[in-house]
Amino acid sequence: MSADLAYYTEQLPPYNYMENGTLKGISVDLLEVVTDKMGKKVSREEINLVSWTEGYQAALAGNGTVLFSTARTPEREQSFKWAGPIYTDKEVLFARRYRGITIESPEDLEGYRIGVIADDVAIQQLLDIGVDQSQLVPGSNVSAIIAGLESGEIDLWACPEAAGRYFTEEVTGNAYSYTVVYQLETRDLYYAFSKDVPDSVVQSFQQAIDAVKQEKDAKGVSTYERILGRHIPSIGLAQLNYLTEEWAPFNYQGEENVTGISVEILETVFKNIGVNRSREDVRIVPLAEGFQAAQNNTSTVLFSIVRTPERDPLYRWAGPFARASFVLYAPVSSNITISSPEDLNQYRIGAVEASIENDLLASQGVGASQIVNGKTPEDLLRMLEEGQIDMWATGDFAGRHQMLQTAADPNAYEIVYTLSEDDLYYIFSRDVPDTLVSAFQQALDNVRDQRDEQGVSDYERIIYRNLGVGCAQQTFTDDVVVELVNITAAAIEKNASYTFQRINAGEAPYLNPEDPGLYAFVYDMNLTMVAHADNIQLVGTNFKGKTDVTGKPFRDEILEGALKNGTGWVDYVYLHPTQSNLYYKTTYYRLAQGSDGNSYIVCSGNYKDCQNQSEVTPTPKPTPDTSSTASPEELVAFVEKAFEYAHVNGQEAALLEFNNQTGKFVEGELYIFAYDINGTTLALPFQPEIIGTNRWNVTDANGTAYIQDFVATTQSGGGFVRYLYPDPSDNFIVKQKLSYVMMVDQDWLIGAGIYDPPENSPIVIAGTDPEVRDGLKSFVGEAIAYAGTNGKDAAIAEFNDLNGTFVRDNLYVYAFDYDGTTLALPYQPDLIGKDLSGLQDPYGVNYTQVEIFLAQQGGGFIFYHYYNPARNMALEPKMSYVQPVDETWWLGAGVYIEDLNLAT
Repeated sequence: MSADLAYYTEQLPPYNYMENGTLKGISVDLLEVVTDKMGKKVSREEINLVSWTEGYQAALAGNGTVLFSTARTPEREQSFKWAGPIYTDKEVLFARRYRGITIESPEDLEGYRIGVIADDVAIQQLLDIGVDQSQLVPGSNVSAIIAGLESGEIDLWACPEAAGRYFTEEVTGNAYSYTVVYQLETRDLYYAFSKDVPDSVVQSFQQAIDAVKQEKDAKGVSTYERILGRHIPSIGLAQLNYLTEEWAPFNYQGEENVTGISVEILETVFKNIGVNRSREDVRIVPLAEGFQAAQNNTSTVLFSIVRTPERDPLYRWAGPFARASFVLYAPVSSNITISSPEDLNQYRIGAVEASIENDLLASQGVGASQIVNGKTPEDLLRMLEEGQIDMWATGDFAGRHQMLQTAADPNAYEIVYTLSEDDLYYIFSRDVPDTLVSAFQQALDNVRDQRDEQGVSDYERIIYRNLGVGCAQQTFTDDVVVELVNITAAAIEKNASYTFQRINAGEAPYLNPEDPGLYAFVYDMNLTMVAHADNIQLVGTNFKGKTDVTGKPFRDEILEGALKNGTGWVDYVYLHPTQSNLYYKTTYYRLAQGSDGNSYIVCSGNYKDCQNQSEVTPTPKPTPDTSSTASPEELVAFVEKAFEYAHVNGQEAALLEFNNQTGKFVEGELYIFAYDINGTTLALPFQPEIIGTNRWNVTDANGTAYIQDFVATTQSGGGFVRYLYPDPSDNFIVKQKLSYVMMVDQDWLIGAGIYDPPENSPIVIAGTDPEVRDGLKSFVGEAIAYAGTNGKDAAIAEFNDLNGTFVRDNLYVYAFDYDGTTLALPYQPDLIGKDLSGLQDPYGVNYTQVEIFLAQQGGGFIFYHYYNPARNMALEPKMSYVQPVDETWWLGAGVYIEDLNLAT
């Protein structure tokens, strides 16, 4: 009997919608399967696609009608008979981005005009939360409502989120032209039968739905889940196979799981869409095997892949997500020089089987007989080391990574030729539905375009953490940038509102159609983005205090410069619209008066080529001498000596010396930085332009607010802080950095750092172990309490007693006055009464003097070398904690690093 019913539906993706003349969607697919199971499949051609109001009224009138997808509500319960649910949907309120509308509770909706479809469930939802009937503006179709939103006749639009994005893209060309400002209650969608349909038919329909949900295939996935997977990205993408190859730094085997740039981006896409998958679900295979799987329609995703005309029709594509250079490595000792492609045929060149490098070599005229294939990069490097090939074709970073991993001498090879620079993609086997690939691409765009609270996108952090900042090919002049800003400013002065609409629509001249790297963007005087020709998702966002990925608050500099000078240039790091990766950029800004009476800052920028990099780089300039690599012990000693210098000479003289690029506190890679406890920069010798700026909210590529960590660590006595920072000596590649910080007094701190520190340094392990640190604090605190109870003389006697309470093997309390005179030193009684303020350890640290200063400011930790009574008074590294008793004396206690190593 299911074939005798009349089926009505509306345009509501992803549940039911017409696309390219074919009716699609979850409820359409499910209807076909359910009615087939009932004995008579209803085809898509038998379904009537009408407006929601027409379908709703037809179902109310009877005549054996089925309406879907219909929200089942208490108000509708008695009007229909029900089978389902099909799926759960959520209704939201959209607003134009530049309006800056914020809705935190139903009370905030008062006064706003809200566009709704007549007879839609959203009407009752809005009335139920207190919206007045007069605020609702019914429309017969979505296009009319969007037109009202664009013209300002309505303020908000009630629609299911997925459908709203779909309709928005259809009308405006950008699914994210509008932003979600409020979410209404979720709702279950059903097939609604008119009341005259026999109960037996409805029951049979329900039983068939239940069966479709319960029956599972060999992989444990039900037919219902397969249907959802074709249309709901969070479900469908979780059902795919994810393959990659060993090709660092984009994708490679880490210590536990697959990692790399493409894997980190993939995980972020998963998070963006809500896919319950992670890097643990990615499998590394030889590239040829990955291509074979993707070509065999096995629901496969393979990455990172270069897009070529030959490959294009074989797969579905999402990207690009990064850019890579493909080069030829050769042994330095071979003295190979490639002057032109013709020279390549003189050599045997290795490449991974089925890789893009084979195509690139062929395009350069290299004969097949000269190309030697291997399965993995490790195979090729081994062949290069053994002389089986003369050169190795690979990615520049991938080749270097493999050399660092397995080469006998990673520095024995050099790049002798660049084959190409290409974008990288994720590819999908052809059996993956377009809806999933499109959703993946949209989420990938979001990863690039959506900013966090710091003003930085996840993509920027990933690229910066792994690749650092590159240089872009400059395709237009700075004069063109100035001209665009002047044109835009003139248009805003004439008609601000209309100009903002054109900018946000990406129209020329505000976005150059031939060169999208040239575009205009506009801030108001609060640094809220009011127009952006390249990325509308930024519109409505306030950027005050937000930074680029390096931590530079460049927008605040734009505002300051505009207020002070009217026009100017500012340099920072940013994404390029058409070229993957991060690049140096310089932006011209101009203060303009809008026709609406408001002031605006009009901007456009240019990406800098490598020749001009030194002009715009936000990293240290000039760079320090990095010819030596300091150890953690040398790092600590360096900071402690600067700490003593600051106390002896005072803050003003110390900061003058710390900021001197040729001064005594710039040694090799080491230099002193200084901040006040509010995060204002006091010393940064190779970034003098940052001095005086507040960096409290600056984060590294992982989002770590490391300046805040500096302050917290120094306030707990000083110690180590790990974070990521660009290495100026290595093309500004972001690396792990280890800094040691100390509080000079209650108002400011100092520190220094080293790059890529050893992972198992005993001094770092001891210095970061909370049990060790808290144990020393507790022990010293116990001794101070004893002195407070028993008096100074009794306490000193107890501390000097080798059999006393405060001598526990080689953990003991020592005591000094503020002149450096020894009061208690149980294992060296001959030093009692002696002045030890001039003692130095092997690194030149005047440790007694440093301890005095630490005690004077309330206490802290110190690393130095001292005699270990447990090993015949051998001179060994030690970590101590000191604290004042009163204004006449102080106490300390320490652990020997070697003792901690033996204990573990």
